[in-house]
This record gives sequence, C-alpha cells and structure tokens, in this order.
Amino acid sequence: MVDAKKVKEKISKVSDRVFSGSRNNPHKHCRICHKPIPLSAEPRVCKDTECISKNEKDERNQKQMRLWMFIFFGLFAFSFVGPLILSQF
Repeated sequence: MVDAKKVKEKISKVSDRVFSGSRNNPHKHCRICHKPIPLSAEPRVCKDTECISKNEKDERNQKQMRLWMFIFFGLFAFSFVGPLILSQF
C-alpha cells in the first residue's frame, strides 16, 4: 500500500531542489517571436519593429472580426425575433 505522507514529503523535497536552483527570473514571452521579455512589458511584445507591427495588425484584425461577429449575430437574432414582434401588431 502507498503511504501518502511519504509521497508528499518526497515530492516537496524534489520540488524544493528544482525550484531553489532555478536561475530564471520571472518573465513573459513575446506573442510573436516568443523571446523572453520583462514582466512589465505591455503590450506583450518585444522591442523588435516587426513584432510591434505584426501585433498592431493582429489587434486591428481582432477588433474588425469582433465587430463583424456582433453585426452578423444581430442580423441572425433579428431574423428570429423580428417576425415574432411584427406578428403581434
């Protein structure tokens, strides 16, 4: 039978060794090229001009897609709700 206390102790000893010997500072990664960047970087891209321009382009595309999604959802909802409202008059 497995002793849960022994397993927990072993795991805690191993995890303490692994994380205490770590040389990596806390960091984020660039959304485009995945290079390490500081935690305070906002937006989450590195200083490379290609990454900055690609991130701006991606943000514009996301805004546009969100807008079109709401427009199509509105039209779709109106196609079901509109006849119900008009039939009551």
